[in-house]
Amino acid sequence: MTQPRAVVIGGGIGGLTAAAALHRHGWSVTVLERSAALEPVGAGIALAPN
Repeated sequence: MTQPRAVVIGGGIGGLTAAAALHRHGWSVTVLERSAALEPVGAGIALAPN
C-alpha cells in the first residue's frame, strides 16, 4: 500500500498543527508557505474563562 500524501497551504499555527497531525498518522506532508522564513509575529492566543 502506498503512503498517503498531503499538501498543507500555510505555515501558521493551524497549518503546522495539521501537518504534524497528518505526519503522526503516517502521511507524507509538504507545507507551502509564502514567506521566505518562519518568524514570530508577536501575536498570542488567549482563552478567556466563561
